[in-house]
Amino acid sequence: MSAPSRSMIELRLDAASGGGASVGRDATGRVVFATGGLPGEVVRVALDSEKKRFARGNVVEVLESADGRVVPACATAQAGCGGCDLSHAARELQQEMKIVVVVDALERIAKIDVPEIIGFRSLDAMAYRTTVRAAVTNGRAGYRRRASHDAVAASECLVAHPRVEELLVDGRWGSAHEVTIRASAATGERLAVVDGPLEGLTIPDDVAKVAAPARGPGAPFISERVAERDWRISAGSFFQSGPAAAQALVDVVGVAAGDLTGRTMLDAYAGVGLFAGSVGQDARAVTAVEVSPSSVADARINLGPGVEIHECRVESWSASPTDVVIADPARAGLGAEALDTLLAAQPDRFVLVSCDAGSMGRDIGLLVARGFQLESVEIVDAFADTSHVEVVTALHR
Repeated sequence: MSAPSRSMIELRLDAASGGGASVGRDATGRVVFATGGLPGEVVRVALDSEKKRFARGNVVEVLESADGRVVPACATAQAGCGGCDLSHAARELQQEMKIVVVVDALERIAKIDVPEIIGFRSLDAMAYRTTVRAAVTNGRAGYRRRASHDAVAASECLVAHPRVEELLVDGRWGSAHEVTIRASAATGERLAVVDGPLEGLTIPDDVAKVAAPARGPGAPFISERVAERDWRISAGSFFQSGPAAAQALVDVVGVAAGDLTGRTMLDAYAGVGLFAGSVGQDARAVTAVEVSPSSVADARINLGPGVEIHECRVESWSASPTDVVIADPARAGLGAEALDTLLAAQPDRFVLVSCDAGSMGRDIGLLVARGFQLESVEIVDAFADTSHVEVVTALHR
């Protein structure tokens, strides 16, 4: 049976939206989110989802191009890879779009006045990723096409570190379904977390390999250098997209946290202890909360006995008084339950690191409703050529 035909419409796109889409209105005034389009373009869109008030779809033809539309530099992107969902936009336009999305989240979701100056820190757009997760088809690794389960085998990956790109392009992964590749920019160490059999792989001997999900003891690890110190990062532990992104976040979060001399600090969603072990160096006492056993094991080695580490969900943490909270939750954000737990510690300063503008807007709104005032916003453009963005906000009361 053939797939049902999708509705096709033409419209002009007015502004950037989240997830790499741009937004416009159709002839009836309904809002349409069009993935693959850019602000100012006239496009033909195949609709995937239609509701009364809005619809979503993918651009199938650009009728009038934006000045900032470019041909992706990466051959894999040109072949249809959906990994870098803004590779068709010039870097300046990408940055403008990210600012618009963040401002919209603060105004529309958090319902607050945006500070006159939003900081924007731009990082290198090439070879910045030291961790990638790829689908495997017929033994070759690649990224899925936009709006598809089909994968495009990687012939190159310009955002991947060379030690990662080599495995992504030249590695052969047998009958695996997915692979996560991680490398250290500092030491060159590499590891692969393989979702599937470890037999039948064709990869260099220096690559440590482990079956997914790699959460148990004895999993391989790499050492990375950020903030003038080494960090142990195991196969199953979370770390930023690369050391440059981690360093930028340490710098921005350090400023947002203020002078910690004589003060206490909580690192919530601490991962391997990045903020606790860098930003927290001058604090009188530091507590870290993290649920992942792998990350906690790394944090204990990275941080030593001077930091009190709790292996639990943030919502389950027994709050104790602290002056400054730094929270770096997953894409879903904090939510009311976790936020109420953190605020039970009675902090006077709250630094939120968000990797999704929508959840950031919701969490900032919750913080403001609980008596905090937004002080600063800084965007860290750690994911060039993609719609992903890191936002560091500082609030006080």
